[in-house]
Amino acid sequence: MLTKKEFQEIVKLEGQVRGSALNTDAACIRSQEGREGLHRVEERFRILGYPLEYRHIKDMGWYPISLRVLSLCAVRDVFRLDESDMKKMGDTAPKFSFMVKVFMKFTDLRDVALDSIPGYWRMHYSIGDMKVGEINEHMGYMTFQLDNFRVHPILCSYFEGYFRRLLQFGFVDEQLGSYETKCVHRGDALHEYRINWKK
Repeated sequence: MLTKKEFQEIVKLEGQVRGSALNTDAACIRSQEGREGLHRVEERFRILGYPLEYRHIKDMGWYPISLRVLSLCAVRDVFRLDESDMKKMGDTAPKFSFMVKVFMKFTDLRDVALDSIPGYWRMHYSIGDMKVGEINEHMGYMTFQLDNFRVHPILCSYFEGYFRRLLQFGFVDEQLGSYETKCVHRGDALHEYRINWKK
């Protein structure tokens, strides 16, 4: 459960996120819990003294990154989700994302899409630098590295699922697995996500 101290730290976070990320949260909630579930999350925001109504969020608008974190924390608290559940939510999210649909529409070719990863990240977040780290076709894995992004640990497990699904959509037909191998919240210099596929 989000504490008052944690809430105060979150609202001080610097950076912005596209409304598409928040609307993706809302779509995930509606798909699993219906409109009533979404109202429960919005009520949680009101209790925190930071009211949010997802229907007013514009996909291409920029919003404080604190809203992104608070949105996921509210979902976690209302539905009593753990890290595994947050990873599943991240895995589901690209199915609902307006920005993912735009990205995939204009980056059909694998190499072009991989080269577009930094720009794709910047379409969503005003902070952080994303790049493809290593691609090992023979061993069946690749890594994404996210630097200059010290926001909140709830995003770590969410991104594990998100990047797995994004890669699944874009480039790989095989079954994929994903995990975070480096994390700034565990003392590493950056975040690194490894995506494995079966050969």
